[in-house]
Amino acid sequence: METKHTEFEEMRQQLDILKNKLDNQTLVNDKLIRQSMLNKMSFMKKYTWVSFLVLLFIYYGYNEVRVMFNMSWWFYGFTVLVMTFCVCFDAYINHVNKKEFLNGDLIAASLQMQRMKKLRKKSFLCGTIIMIIWTPWFFIEAYYGSDAAKGGDHTSMFDGMLVGGGVGLIAGVAIGIWIYLRMQRINSDIISQIDELTKGTE
Repeated sequence: METKHTEFEEMRQQLDILKNKLDNQTLVNDKLIRQSMLNKMSFMKKYTWVSFLVLLFIYYGYNEVRVMFNMSWWFYGFTVLVMTFCVCFDAYINHVNKKEFLNGDLIAASLQMQRMKKLRKKSFLCGTIIMIIWTPWFFIEAYYGSDAAKGGDHTSMFDGMLVGGGVGLIAGVAIGIWIYLRMQRINSDIISQIDELTKGTE
């Protein structure tokens, strides 16, 4: 009887050891998966830093354009104000607390990803409306500021800006749409991963 009790006790201890190993393995896997999801979002972090650098260039570059084409301060002020707001709002949307994401509730992380997608969609729609207002304003300012209506060299200067500005605008819109779609896809992938992880816990 005592031998059976000893064997039973040994089996129980072995089962406890196995359970602890499995729990630790699950914890490690969970951490790795969370880290993998966080790594996917590194693109957003890089984009935020690049955006702030581009914003500094816009402050300087658009002032040079303003002087060259004799544009109004109203247009320059509107441009830098809108761009500053857009960059800061994007940074707010894409911000993730690394510690909370790695150790917090996955359901809350999924809700944050969904919120990101909704805010980014609103930001994209607002940005599109602003571009519809800004684009003709830019060309009107350049047209009258460069005295293109008087003809001669002024017209040639404006035509060059028209072509260069048009190409830059198309390229900028294409890049903006690509970045928007990639970020939305990253959030969707993370939401899908979280759904898979939490499916068995519901």
